Amino acid sequence: MGQKERIPQLDIFRALAIVAVLAIHATSRTIAETQGSSLFHPFLFINKFSQFAVPSFVFLSGFVLFYNYIDRPLTGKTLAKFYSRRLLYIIVPYFVFSVLYFMLKMNAGNTWGMAFDEMARKMAKYLLTGTAYTHLYYIIIIIQFYLLFPLLLWCLQKVRRLAAWAPVIGLALQWGFVLLNKYMTNHGYWQLSKGSLAITYFSYFLLGAAIAVYYGSLKAWLVPSREGFRSAKGGVWLLLWLLWLAAGIVHVELWFNSYVHKSVINSLWYEGFSNLHALLSALVLLQLSFLLYGAGRSLLTRMLVSIGACSFGIYLLHPALLFYYRKLPFHGGSLAYTAAIFGGWLVALLGSWLVVALVFRYIKPGWVLFGSAPQQPKRKAKA
Repeated sequence: MGQKERIPQLDIFRALAIVAVLAIHATSRTIAETQGSSLFHPFLFINKFSQFAVPSFVFLSGFVLFYNYIDRPLTGKTLAKFYSRRLLYIIVPYFVFSVLYFMLKMNAGNTWGMAFDEMARKMAKYLLTGTAYTHLYYIIIIIQFYLLFPLLLWCLQKVRRLAAWAPVIGLALQWGFVLLNKYMTNHGYWQLSKGSLAITYFSYFLLGAAIAVYYGSLKAWLVPSREGFRSAKGGVWLLLWLLWLAAGIVHVELWFNSYVHKSVINSLWYEGFSNLHALLSALVLLQLSFLLYGAGRSLLTRMLVSIGACSFGIYLLHPALLFYYRKLPFHGGSLAYTAAIFGGWLVALLGSWLVVALVFRYIKPGWVLFGSAPQQPKRKAKA
């Protein structure tokens, strides 16, 4: 079975998603720090509107996995190669950064006097739960999907038309758990951190799977073009983008009313609009990736492709840069505060990107830190 055509636009998708991740983390403190000021609403908008970031990465994982494996025989050799690559390029960097962030927290809290056995227990708990630092929970989610992937792949290979129903099945499983969890938590039966459970992201993963399986048929509807805008597709694309903006704005305003006007509504409204906005975001980011890629020659395109190729390393490293950046003293009014927050986002993005790119270029075992190295473009053979 020949390898499928690579889709370079997906690196731009990764770049857009990692930019949103960094926007969330750069503005994480602003919600508490700007309440009662004119800056609160803009920073709240940036933070909450960007919440599509992690679901978009989950969607992309589902798309890439099923795009690459749906037509491959599910053999022991295939699975062995699949898991060995994930062990090397996902688990090893996760372990390394979990230890590094654990040491960072120990140093910040000056708790090096802790007994070794207690330290070991904490480290083991952090590794199992993805809590060595606030962003590492995502790796635990992805590991859960890797464990489930062979079963899901087997189901879709046996009954290919089931892929058309995959997003609906994902929504049913996800919302079934959301409702069950709300009921069980409210009645004191359990207290789960549902954000670290793969089932709360099933709709995104299985949407990616469905689009991957039918990518050849759906490509004409997914990829914007001048010809498409002149046909019925243009109206569908416009409606998609308007719904995406509307869902995101409503989600933000629900939070704004909660913070400012102390309005109390059922938490399922927040969950619902967040889910809708994230699902639509996956499609919008896919379209935007093809639009931005263009002919693949512009400086912006090359930058985004490089950022996307380094996105896993950027994800792992950027909180450390933000941690030290926030130790710098900043003074002044609203303008200076806004500049400081933007500066943190810029340092997290450009600083992480630079470090990761340099490590991949000059340090051969760079995968230990940042996973799989970006693919180098193939040079054309001389005539």
